Amino acid sequence: MNEQANAPMHLLKIPATSANLGAGFDTAGLALELYNELFFCPAEALQIELAEPNPRIPLDSSNMIYAAAKWTADLAGRALPPFYMKQYNHIPMTSGMGSSAACIVGGILIADTLLNLWLSKKQMLDIATQIEGHPDNVAPAIYGGLCINQNNEGNITTLQIPVEGDIAVCIAYPSFALSTKQSRQALPTKVTMADAVHNLSCMSFLTAAFYTQNYALLPQALDDRLHQPYRKHLIPGYDEVASAAQTLGAYGTCLSGAGPSMLCFVKASELSSFAEAFSREIHKIPGDWIAIPSLINKHGATLEEAVQ
Repeated sequence: MNEQANAPMHLLKIPATSANLGAGFDTAGLALELYNELFFCPAEALQIELAEPNPRIPLDSSNMIYAAAKWTADLAGRALPPFYMKQYNHIPMTSGMGSSAACIVGGILIADTLLNLWLSKKQMLDIATQIEGHPDNVAPAIYGGLCINQNNEGNITTLQIPVEGDIAVCIAYPSFALSTKQSRQALPTKVTMADAVHNLSCMSFLTAAFYTQNYALLPQALDDRLHQPYRKHLIPGYDEVASAAQTLGAYGTCLSGAGPSMLCFVKASELSSFAEAFSREIHKIPGDWIAIPSLINKHGATLEEAVQ
């Protein structure tokens, strides 16, 4: 390791996120208690290591985390100093759980720390949205909880709803990947007025369910007509996974982001037992599905001094 002598080692924990949440297409996002961890410190030259080898992740300046840090430094009119970084990637890539958003937010926080920029969360959100192109994953990665986002001609507004009460999620994660580009290409260019009004009403129920902690409203809130009906054919086992979750008592199931993972809302008090039974059921479905139980992250990405 090539870090400067006596340089403090920092630990970043960036949460996985799930976007869309049924009717909240390109609008809603939720932070999960599943994290990518980044250890970093100043160094004489850029050095990137992976906790587990992955040929898909570059170890040079083309690394997404470094690129986001460089973008942030450039916006501030500063030179990004070289640093050492070790990545622990616990969020699966191309899974619909916000792995790219976690990298972008991680890079912004590295630049903020090394350059003492003291960026606000809103400033981080604006930068992250520039890089990612949309706020629905980066917002909950920064703020935590449930984030309702609006992009009004580049003016990004996020409403963070603290998540309280007896609610958690269980993600059904398959062995196959689905690119966001492929999933996006499946969407129609036009929708009917009836479908648009339907989603508006369901999105209202989603917001109300979390504000009032009345999670019995979630079945209506997750009833989407704008994207899931057009994407489900890309995900073998979609209906079977949703049916298994319903049988076991989940509030409802939706795509996690653009897929292929699927997100089930369940009672936090029953999360362990649900995940165990759900894992057995979806294991029978082609696609090598596994269950990933998670509570909901309430605070977003965190930074602390750490020693490996």
